[in-house]
Amino acid sequence: MDNDEMKRLNFLLEIYVDVNVDKDFSVLSKNIDPFFILNMSGQLIYVNEVCEELLQCSRDDLVNMKLGNLFISSVLSDTQTFFIDKNREQLLNFDSKISLRPGNMIDVNVTTFPILFNDEVVGSYVVLKDITLIKRERQLLSEKQAAAGQLAAGIAHEIRNPITAIKGFLQLMMGEHKGETTYFKIVESEIDRVEMILKELMVLAKPTKINYQELDLRLLLDKVLTLMESQTLLNNIEVIKKFHALEVRIVGDENQLKQVFINYIKNAIEAMPNGGKLIIEGIGLNESAHIRIIDQGSGMPPDILKRISEPFFTTKEHGTGLGMLVSNEIIEEHRGKINITSNTEGTCIEVIVPTTG
Repeated sequence: MDNDEMKRLNFLLEIYVDVNVDKDFSVLSKNIDPFFILNMSGQLIYVNEVCEELLQCSRDDLVNMKLGNLFISSVLSDTQTFFIDKNREQLLNFDSKISLRPGNMIDVNVTTFPILFNDEVVGSYVVLKDITLIKRERQLLSEKQAAAGQLAAGIAHEIRNPITAIKGFLQLMMGEHKGETTYFKIVESEIDRVEMILKELMVLAKPTKINYQELDLRLLLDKVLTLMESQTLLNNIEVIKKFHALEVRIVGDENQLKQVFINYIKNAIEAMPNGGKLIIEGIGLNESAHIRIIDQGSGMPPDILKRISEPFFTTKEHGTGLGMLVSNEIIEEHRGKINITSNTEGTCIEVIVPTTG
C-alpha cells in the first residue's frame, strides 16, 4: 500500500471515529439516520446502529461487505457507479432495493454523496430511508384505482344507453309542449350532469389517446384564464398572474392540460365563496416549469388532504370524486408531478412539468 492509499484510509478511519463522537452540529444524526460509509472498492467500512436495525443485520456482519452483498444485482448494475464514481462530486438520490436474505426485500430511498480528500473522491456516505410501507401504499392505491376504472367502465356502459334514449324522448316532448318548460329544463340540466359524470368515468376507465404536440405553456395558461374569466368575475375573484421566465415550451395534449388547469381553478374558486384573490404563479427553470394555483380559502384539514386523490372521494355536495384523480393521471401521463399544500389561509396546487429545453 503506497503513501497516498494510506492517507486516504486514515482519512476514512477518522470519519469512522468522528461519527461516533457527539458534536454540536452534524449533517447526519447517528441516532436517527441509517447510514454507512463506503470506500472506493465498494466496501462498507462503517455502519451506524440505526442502519443495523433497518437491515436487521449486525455491524460485524455488515462491515467489510461489498455492495453486491447488499443491493440486489438487477438494481446494483444500474446504480453501482453512483456510489463509487471518482468524478462525481454532487449528491444523488434514488430508490432501490436491498435483500440480505431470501424473501426479505426492503425498499429504500438512497441518498449518496462523496467524501473528498485533497480534492479527490475517496469514498461515499450512503444514507438509507425505509420506504417499504410507502411502496405498499402506492401499490394499494394503484390497485384501488384499477378497480375504480373497471367499476367506472361498467357503470358508464350500463347508464349511457338509457340516458341517451331518455334525453332523446325529452327533446321530442319539449318540441311538442306549448306550456311552461321550467320542469323540462330542470330534467334536461340533470341529464346533462349525468352525461358529464359519465364522461369523467370514461376518462378514468379508458383514457383517450393523447395528442402530443409542442405547446407554449404561457399561451396555454392565458387561454385557460380567458375561459375562466366569466366565472371569476361572477364570484368576485381577483386573478393575479405572476409569470417569471415562463417563455418555455412543453410537449403534451392541449385539451387534456386545459382540463387539468380548469379543474384546479374551479376548485380554487369554489374554495372562496365570498370572493378573494386567486394567484397563478409560473416559473421556468432549467428543465421544468412550475405552475402554482393559490387560493385564499379556508384550506383543507390533513385528513381530507390525504384522501383528495382517492377515487369517488369528495366533500362537495354535487361532486363526483373523480376530478382530482383524472387530473393526476393526466399529469402523470405528461411525466409531471403534483404537490398540494393547504392550511387555514388557503391551498396551493403546484404542477411541475418537463420542458423541451
